[in-house]
Amino acid sequence: MSRPWPSIVAVARKETGGRVWGVVVTFARPAVLESMLVALARQTRPVDHLVVVDNDADPQVADIAARHGAEYLDSGDNIGPAGGFALGMRWIVERATDDDWILLVDDDDPPTNDDALDAVWRFGRELVATDPRVGAVGISGSVYRRRLGIFRRLEDDELHGTVDLDVLFGGSQPMYRVGAVRAVGTFDPGLRMRGHGYRLCAPGPAWLRARHEAGRAGIASRTVRTPRTKAGWRRYYSIRNSTVLARRYGGPGAPVVTAIGGAAKGTLALLRARRPLAEVALAPRGAFDGLTNRLGRRVDPGLNAKETGDS
Repeated sequence: MSRPWPSIVAVARKETGGRVWGVVVTFARPAVLESMLVALARQTRPVDHLVVVDNDADPQVADIAARHGAEYLDSGDNIGPAGGFALGMRWIVERATDDDWILLVDDDDPPTNDDALDAVWRFGRELVATDPRVGAVGISGSVYRRRLGIFRRLEDDELHGTVDLDVLFGGSQPMYRVGAVRAVGTFDPGLRMRGHGYRLCAPGPAWLRARHEAGRAGIASRTVRTPRTKAGWRRYYSIRNSTVLARRYGGPGAPVVTAIGGAAKGTLALLRARRPLAEVALAPRGAFDGLTNRLGRRVDPGLNAKETGDS
């Protein structure tokens, strides 16, 4: 059996650079969760304390969490990945110190190598030692074009030194400093942190190396396309959430540009993928709900495996 995480009492020790608390959000995939927890336990810099947020109230998931020494939180409903992360982060902020870090983990996107967490953690510690404004670190992310309300993929030649970002990608081992989360809140922490003057950073060389390993280096941003296999419900939430972010952080015309562009691209992609018309309709619906601020769970997610985007 894999090594369990220490109890809260056991991790109360003071550690230079702060402890790492992990949040894993899962929904109806106990076998996938088990695989993720095993992968995390192999890390050379392990998570000091882990929280599993279950969006399905599955007793099997609770058993798996207990077997791995993780804290189990039943969300009470399927509140989606973002809601699950926010719940787990709030739980941690009540118990952690400002110098600790919160790692966000998708249940089906394990670290690519056994020293991935150690590399990100050390990178974050080194930055914070010279700049207390650093609020989060990860391997990859994006910058936000506020006037248009869209995210821009950085080109390969921009990935050198320390790269400042507006958001960190899921699956890039994003770690948020507890003090920064405590100051700005758990909802869309990336853009909100940037608005409060915090930095979000990635190590350019490691990011470029990850692109090479994934076969994504040398691809111009204008040629990047979302995989056609992306399900309609995922497109709905992606379009809706992007539009909501544009309303909060973008320029005057950003919400309309984001909504129309997202609806058009999403509809075309779903038609090309030969999805049912009811699913195709989710793209414009996501745009409408984003513009009218209709939040919460409006579409039930499917159980398909996560499709990865380009980093």
